[in-house]
Parts: sequence; structure tokens; C-alpha cells
Amino acid sequence: MDETTGPRAKGRSACDLCRHRKIRCDKNQPACENCHLAGLPCTFSQPVSQHRKSTRQELADTKARVRELEAILLGLKESTKESHKRLVISSPSRSSSPASPRPVFQTFLSYLPDTRDFDTALAAFQWHISYCGLGSALSKQRAAFYSLVQEQTGCTFNMDEFAHEVTQSFSSQQLKSTKKATGIKWPESALVQRCLEHFERNGLYSIFPIVDVEAMQILLNANILDQPPNMTRAANRACLVAFAAMITHIHRHEGAFAGADPDAYLQAALTLLPEMLLEPPDIRTLEAVTILMLYIAPLGRPQAAELLLGIAVQLIYNLGANRIQTPNEIHRTDQRSQHLRALFWHCYAVDKEFSIRKFQPPLINDADCDLDLPTTYAKETSERHFYMKPLSSKELLFPSDLRFSVLKSKIFRLLYSVDSQALPEARRLQHIRELDQELSDLQLGYPADCRPEVFATESAPDYLFHDLSMRGVNIHLEYYYCLGKIHGASSSCKIVSPRSWSPLPSSAELCFEAARCSLIYIWRVRQFINQHTFWLHAQFVLTAVLSVFWYLITVPTSSTFTRDLKTLEDIAKLLAQLNKATEDGQTYPPFYLAQAFVERCFESPLTLTLTPNARGTITSTHPLYDVLVRTFLQQPGRASSIGRA
Repeated sequence: MDETTGPRAKGRSACDLCRHRKIRCDKNQPACENCHLAGLPCTFSQPVSQHRKSTRQELADTKARVRELEAILLGLKESTKESHKRLVISSPSRSSSPASPRPVFQTFLSYLPDTRDFDTALAAFQWHISYCGLGSALSKQRAAFYSLVQEQTGCTFNMDEFAHEVTQSFSSQQLKSTKKATGIKWPESALVQRCLEHFERNGLYSIFPIVDVEAMQILLNANILDQPPNMTRAANRACLVAFAAMITHIHRHEGAFAGADPDAYLQAALTLLPEMLLEPPDIRTLEAVTILMLYIAPLGRPQAAELLLGIAVQLIYNLGANRIQTPNEIHRTDQRSQHLRALFWHCYAVDKEFSIRKFQPPLINDADCDLDLPTTYAKETSERHFYMKPLSSKELLFPSDLRFSVLKSKIFRLLYSVDSQALPEARRLQHIRELDQELSDLQLGYPADCRPEVFATESAPDYLFHDLSMRGVNIHLEYYYCLGKIHGASSSCKIVSPRSWSPLPSSAELCFEAARCSLIYIWRVRQFINQHTFWLHAQFVLTAVLSVFWYLITVPTSSTFTRDLKTLEDIAKLLAQLNKATEDGQTYPPFYLAQAFVERCFESPLTLTLTPNARGTITSTHPLYDVLVRTFLQQPGRASSIGRA
């Protein structure tokens, strides 16, 4: 046993964890009761002063380390030029610890989807479109959609043709898109320490309760990252590395994280996944898998995140996080219990989002869970929940309102599940009314100046949006998304039978008004849309675009026809602005694809306004006709339906 571990350490009456939490330590071997329950190594570290170096010596060591890494990178570049073989460069030894087998970089290997590459972006875009109301490639829903467009407008609307045309157009314009070469890199303990301090200092646990700060600090103090892999659990290392990846990714503009490579760190954490899953699970395992899931989900191709979610859900049940522990079980582990529940709600929210998006049963069954919100969750909302205000780790907010996640679960179960489809129409309409009332009650609980309808207008004053937080944006978009899902279940909103009679015609109006408001809102908060947030908002944008498009071609006599076309035009302009090439000539393909798709949706409804004049020439009385002609007839590789109208 190492002299710094175990209860034999001289001059110490408590292990590191018990000393840090100021609780009694029973000093049992190989771990005291508190460390055993927390799933942490029971260590008795020597006083820091016995091992502490002088500032000058630490500076000299750091400079030496920088020179070593520069030499490694230089050698890596030279080797890459000579050969395309796979190369692993081992980390040089340090004066403070033996040589570690952990690689610094591992090239030509990528686990993460990178939609900066056009083909990857196109595949991601097609996946998202399938769950925005269009249906999968060979589904009856998509076939019915194509048939409806042909019947109503005389135009063809085919996603396979669209994919081919947009690919040809991208190529003919000689636009550049390059997939980033990301290897594997292990963060230094000092960087993880800065991440942890930044996380705690800024109260980020309030939004992302993903790690137990005290437990993480103990792992860092034990030099987990500098020990040989066989000396510690893979989950401990994966948790530290994934945490560094997430913090340096979200707060990449912070000076303390300059030069960090979060994607490379996350890939390093992913290499530990097989070993981690073969270990007995503990809370560190759940933390690591949850962070991996939350990092990967917004990258555009959430299939990998869904698989990680499945692992996380199994861990939740194994660790009992789906239930509130009894008072006897909470004894001495109250903080651990609350943290477990916070992790549960993270996974619950993601699970319900995937479920309602794909109309598939969720992985977490509500009947198997206690759905009491965390005791520190802020149920009483105020302006600080929508605007950029200081955060406190003592108050949980999460990235959005958890009550939307509970509502999504009810929406799927009562309106879109297999059992709900067999219900009489009258019962389904009753469910629609009840869910609509619950959603209305939820948003009425928000401050009057923070309710969604205040922002989703063209006339809302600009100052309202100045200090709006990302959480505020998420809440507003979630509201309209849920409103559309509730009333989209009415038979009057079905694409398959657009002329079917419905005893609740107002549902169709509310469904499409929710889509309009979503697009207007996206236009008003356009400063939040960038390469890092696009996939977070893509589902809201594409779902709303398809819904407005469907309404335009089925109700061309609507009084909102011109307004709705203008809204689509505004979204196309927004995407065109975002689609501008960078200084090095690179284009971000998701913006290009979304712009092309919105413009295609903008094209078909305009054919409904075209009429032949006295000479037989097709003209239009619609004020946006000229915009359409300029947009579609001048773009290479894209056929226009105007000539066929």
C-alpha cells in the first residue's frame, strides 16, 4: 500500500473525503464507509506542504513541458508528411511521476460526427427532416406529403432529388467544406483543475448538474490522470476528461481555456468507454456517460447520443436514481442522493425529447419513476430565469424548464402512442384540450414580460432581446414546439388526409400559429444562431418551416398567406447571412442545406399565385414573385417549378 493511502497514514485522523466534508471517518480498510458509499478511492494524502514546489521550480517545469510538447507536435507533423500510417505518440515522462502510457495524440481516428464536411452534414440534415413532419424515406407519411404537394401545386417535391440537386449546386459553386482532423488528446490535470474552478466559481452546476464538485476535486488531488491506467477505475478518468471537454467547449472563449481542444479530449474519454462499461457501475460511470451524451447530442447526428442515453438509463435504474430514497437510505448520503436525482432529470429530459421528436416510446417509463422535481429546482420563475443573471449552484435551473419534459411525456402517451391512436376521436380531443390547458397554465406562471407571445412578434422592442439567455430562448421555443405537437395531433392537421372533417378546427389554427411564431421568434433571436448552436435549434426551425409550408399549399386563400411567405423569406435571408464563407473560404454546409430547403419550401406556394396574362405569359400578382425568380432561376444545378406551372 502506498504511504499516502489507507488508514495507516501518520498524523491523520480522517481520509481526504471525510476531512473535506468535516465528518467522522471510521478508517476502515480498504475504504471507509463514506468513501465506499460515494464510490471514491479512500485516500490519506500527506500535507501539501511536504510535496509543494517553489513557484520558480513549477514555472521551470511548465516551460520544459511546453518545449517537450512542441517537439512532439513538430515530429508529428513531419511524420504525417512522410506516411499516412496510424501514429501514436506516447506522453514523455515527468519529473513528478513515472512515464504514463496515455497517448498525447492519436491521429487518423475520429469518433465524433463533424458536419463541417458536406456529406456528413447532408446525412445529418436528412435524419432531422425525417422527424420534422416529413417522415422517413419510404414511409407512407412521406409518400402522402409528395402526393399532396403535386396535387395542390403541380410541382414535385422529392427529398432524394433535392439532395442530388443541392449536392450538384454546392459542387458547381466550388464551395469549400473541410472536415476537421481531430485526434485524441488527454488534458493536463492543471487544465481540469481550471475547469473545475470555473465551473464552481460561476455556479454552472445550476444549469449543468453533471458532476459532484467535491468528488472531482478528490480525484484530482489523487492525481488520477497521472497514474497508470491499471491503478484507477476507467470511469474516474473518463469523468475528468469528459468534464474538461465539455467545459472548454461551452466556454471556449475564456482566456483560461485558450489552446484547449475539447473534441480531442472527448475522443480520449470515448476510448475509455469499453473498459468503463465492464467495471461495476457507480456514480462516476453515470456522470461520464451523461457528459458524453450531452456533448454529442448537439453535434447534428444524435444517433450516438441515443445509444449513450440507453446506457445512462440502465445506469439510472441500477443506481436507483429513478426513485427518491427513503430517509434511512439518505443517511450520510443526502448530497449524493440529490446529485443522482439531478443526473436522472438530465437523462429524463433528453429521453422525452427524442421520444416526442421521433414518435417512439421513451426509454424511461414514468410509472417506474418518482417525478418529483429536485428540491432545489426553481419552480417559481422570475426574470433571472430568462435573462443573463448570476447563477447559484444552490438553485437548479437546467438548460430548459423540466416541466416541459414531463409535459412531452404526457403528449406522447396521450396523443401519439399506439394505445392513444386507438382511442375514439372525442377522447383524443379531450386530451388535446387538457394538455393545452396544462401548457397554458405553465406559461402563465412566467412573469408577464417573459412569456413567449411577448417576444414572437415583429413589433417586440429590440431591448427585450439584449440580455436574453440561451435558457430563455430554449423555454420560448419549447413552448411553441409543445403547442404545435399538442394541436398537431388533431385530424385537421394530418398531412395524410388534409380535407378530413374535425370537430375542433381551432386546433389547426393553433398548430400553424405556433409554427409561425416559432419562425418569427427565430428571426428575432438570430444572434443566438451560429455553428455551435445550429443543431440545437434545427428541429424547431425545420418543423416550423414544414408546418407553415403545408398550411400555405392547403389553404392558399388564407388571410395570412402573404405574411407566411414573408416569414419563410426572412428565415431564408437569415440562413443566407449565416451561410457566408469565412475568411479562409470555408462554408458551413448545414447553413447551406437549410437555406436551400427553406427556399424550396418558399417556391411551391408561389406557384399558386401565378396566372397567364393576355399574351399567355405566366405572371404573378404576388409581391414576392421577383424574389423567387432571382433566387431559383439564377442558381446553378437547381430546377425551378415556375416554368412548369
